[in-house]
Amino acid sequence: MRFRWWRATVLTAVAALALVYFAGLARLGEAEADQLHPVPALPAAPAEELVAMRADAPVTGDDPATVLNTALADPALAAALVAAEPTADSGELGAALAALRDADGDLDPVEVNAFFEHLGEEATAWLAVLYPSVVAEMPGAPFDARITANRLVLEATTAASTAYDSPDRPWTDDAERPAREELASLIGADRDFLYLDPYNNNGDGSWIEVVGDLDTAEKVAILVPGGSAVLSSENFQLYYNRAKSFVDASEGELAVVVWAAASWPSGWIEESWASWSQVAAESLAAFTFDLRNQIGPDTPLTLAGHSYGGAVIGYAETYDVAADQVLHIASAGMGNDVYSPEDYTEPCRPRYSITGPGDPISYVQGMPYVPLLGHGADPDDFPGNRNLATGRLSDAPDAVDDYGISLAEQGIAGKPVEGVHSHSEIFYPESDAWNNILKVLLHQTPEFADEQPEAYDAC
Repeated sequence: MRFRWWRATVLTAVAALALVYFAGLARLGEAEADQLHPVPALPAAPAEELVAMRADAPVTGDDPATVLNTALADPALAAALVAAEPTADSGELGAALAALRDADGDLDPVEVNAFFEHLGEEATAWLAVLYPSVVAEMPGAPFDARITANRLVLEATTAASTAYDSPDRPWTDDAERPAREELASLIGADRDFLYLDPYNNNGDGSWIEVVGDLDTAEKVAILVPGGSAVLSSENFQLYYNRAKSFVDASEGELAVVVWAAASWPSGWIEESWASWSQVAAESLAAFTFDLRNQIGPDTPLTLAGHSYGGAVIGYAETYDVAADQVLHIASAGMGNDVYSPEDYTEPCRPRYSITGPGDPISYVQGMPYVPLLGHGADPDDFPGNRNLATGRLSDAPDAVDDYGISLAEQGIAGKPVEGVHSHSEIFYPESDAWNNILKVLLHQTPEFADEQPEAYDAC
């Protein structure tokens, strides 16, 4: 009986690993099958159609801001706007919007942006409130319009989360379940989302959030979170806190975009597989061109990834990426099957890495290549990378961690950034590690670690 028990356990484990492996193959197959859809051309800005769309809308007003505020004050109106869909038989503009919607995000963001530029700011602002479900997730749509549309999506989905999806019963007719906590906390919080899908990741959600002001920032960074990057995880708020700490310290010089717009692994078993990062990386690479197009060619752009996010940014570099430099923060690796700068489309792009001594992420960095398993070379040994010093936590009396909890009260003020907890301590404000990350994001000279990888001679 004991032998049979162990045999059943081994067979179950092998079957589970096989399922994960084949699920990864399926994800990669779906990504590789994508083909970019053409963006419709409009010969002229269709003003008359827009007037008709406004007349048919469930909310009326003289300007988009009035309609937005009215709908945000009434979840039913917000839901009606979110449910609105353009149709191919509603005129030239309606047909174009329907085609963009049906492309399901498989679009060239630069071409989409040109489409909206042709329409003009006022028409684009109207479309953001008349058809928020179309604009909210559309690559290339102007960021201001996507932020507006996602405010309506947030309002509608928060209200919808209170409804019981069950048969009517006399004792539940007037009952409501509480709104999803992570959504309800955002109502009125003045947070800016370029993408907000509460239903992705099996209902745990995904997002892209702007922290800071992209219109005025002199430098911009994309921060890709580590594992469990879903709305229902504490990482949702935690990475906002981390991004905000850098933005606040820069006094407006920096804006950070937290990018978690993909299916995401949770836990060490899922995070050991590369397929999640490979699929996410392709979307991330496309987003960098959307961001570059909208912030302009002269704004320095940093691509940064923490933990599993490092594997995502690493694999993204095997595609064309619109980034001036790359920063691996306690990164899982340089990307699956990446072991040399020659594996990247731009081998000589400046790259930095920072990992605390004793961080458990070191156990998975630099694993030998196995198809769909592991995340490539160790960032701290990768040729041409520059390693940043981690130093110590702040010993200031008011120093806090990335949750805002006092370091002194925890008894860790001034301690070296090392060991198991260094994986998060690397983000504690005013620590040496945090200061070095901030300097890289601001394109300043950081303090480098004593040990450095070998140079990459081709550069």
